[in-house]
Amino acid sequence: MESELRRNRRMEALFGNDKRQILIVEDEEINRMILGNMLENQYAVSYAADGEEALEYIKEHHESISAVLLDLIMPKMDGFTLLRMLKDNPATKRIPILVMTGQKEAEVPSLLEGANDFIAKPYDMPEVIRARIGNAIRLSEDRRLIETAERDALTGLYARDFFYQYCEQMDRNVQGEKDAVAIDIDHFKLVNGLYGKEFGDKVLITIAETLLDVADHNGGIVGRANADTFLLYQPHQDDYGSFAAYLNKEVNSRLGNAHIRLRVGVYECVDQNIAVISRFDRARIACDRAKDNYSLSFERYDESFHKQQLESQRYIAAMDDAMKEQEFVIYYQPKYDMTGDAPKLGGAEALVRWNSKSEGLISPGKFIPLFEQNGLIYRLDLYIWNEVARQVKEWKQKYRFDFPVSVNVSRIDLFSPHLLQEILGIISRNGLSYRDIALEITESACATDTETVLAVVRSLRDYGFEIEMDDFGSGYSSLNMLSKMPINVLKMDMKFFQRSAGNDELMDAMVRLIIDFAKVMKVPVVAEGVEDKEQADYLKEIGCNMIQGYYFGRPMPAEDFEKLLKGMD
Repeated sequence: MESELRRNRRMEALFGNDKRQILIVEDEEINRMILGNMLENQYAVSYAADGEEALEYIKEHHESISAVLLDLIMPKMDGFTLLRMLKDNPATKRIPILVMTGQKEAEVPSLLEGANDFIAKPYDMPEVIRARIGNAIRLSEDRRLIETAERDALTGLYARDFFYQYCEQMDRNVQGEKDAVAIDIDHFKLVNGLYGKEFGDKVLITIAETLLDVADHNGGIVGRANADTFLLYQPHQDDYGSFAAYLNKEVNSRLGNAHIRLRVGVYECVDQNIAVISRFDRARIACDRAKDNYSLSFERYDESFHKQQLESQRYIAAMDDAMKEQEFVIYYQPKYDMTGDAPKLGGAEALVRWNSKSEGLISPGKFIPLFEQNGLIYRLDLYIWNEVARQVKEWKQKYRFDFPVSVNVSRIDLFSPHLLQEILGIISRNGLSYRDIALEITESACATDTETVLAVVRSLRDYGFEIEMDDFGSGYSSLNMLSKMPINVLKMDMKFFQRSAGNDELMDAMVRLIIDFAKVMKVPVVAEGVEDKEQADYLKEIGCNMIQGYYFGRPMPAEDFEKLLKGMD
């Protein structure tokens, strides 16, 4: 329904939104009346009794006439003569003409003269007559759309909005299952940056030409959606692996064996009941999933993609209300100091949980990466930091403890120009010292834009914040980069403990190496993800300073962590 509405709006813009005008050319009055009664509710009907009268009327009103119903046998000027004159005149040749005849032998000559369709006499099948007229008008208006199509200036392909309309036309006129295909260029900005805009334009033109060849062969149509995204609508193809391989090989060959990588996303056997734009949204979702995966040249859309997208949009839309309703709840996972004779509580990490009133507890793995991708993580982190600072202030007033509670600082946070000001304001409003809140920064956040990150982290540490490098071992940072980071604590990633501690020589050597390196840097090591006594004893033996993990305690609500604080007094 949506696609039909969009088409109707386009038609109204070109042809107006009044009733389409029909001219009935028929010398017998009774026949004119019969046809007029059939059509007057749907069309604005005009009449002519012979070819000469019709010709004069058409000369004056040809821009507004949507179709002519033409009898062949008439006085003064017959239908064949009028048909030839109208089709020879550029001003009137576009008007669809439906010949009215009871003579079967007249159909072929009429077609040769340019007739669009026939209406059989006698006029005793109103539904068939209305359907034939409607189809003739629709095809004519679709043809006019194509003639006035907006084209992409660089490639000559259909512009996006017109492309979608032609997909709707293809649905009406071409039977069978169809596929929506999105094609884009991996890292196109780098192509422009490395080789210049002129070469980038050549790449786009070459892709367009290749896709036009494909479309001509397969019976499809091609459009350009934006800078480096192309759209292809075509009858269903069985092997899109070969299709994507062909596109990549052909485009690079035409470019002189360049190194352009095309990604292909396919929504196969589309649901023609949904809007065309939604079909290609699905194809582009699949295309995005093939990003940076060099072992995969194409991806098919399936309903799990759609559900994931809907879920993501639902979480994004609900974020503001969730913060207002305090649905984001802070959990605290204890850290235990292993340097004494017995483990003792020596810190905590604050972790967020989303307790949605409508969906229940939502896993952080669902919303944290999503918010990191779209930049909302900074707002959530500000909320968390404020809540943690408020809670730490309350605990410090009630209990005696001198260890910091650590909060996570994302890579997005580090590039905010207001980060330092925000954190200092939170500390000041709650009457805390800079040592009360530790800042955990992931290894991956430090791996790119190193100088920028170094400057921000250094300024935070200069104010007195304790900086912890989180998830060490999960990324690719070099020891040289690590030696430059102004950190106070090194946290080993739990992946080091996927095997039983001490039972793998290589694993054992790596853990010992990190602990020895931390000793040289004069920073303590926290091992996170410790799950059993064997791991805990092993880590204590080799000199690990602190342990965090399920062995000592899972992340817990503030009221449960408070019980641990009471036990310290």
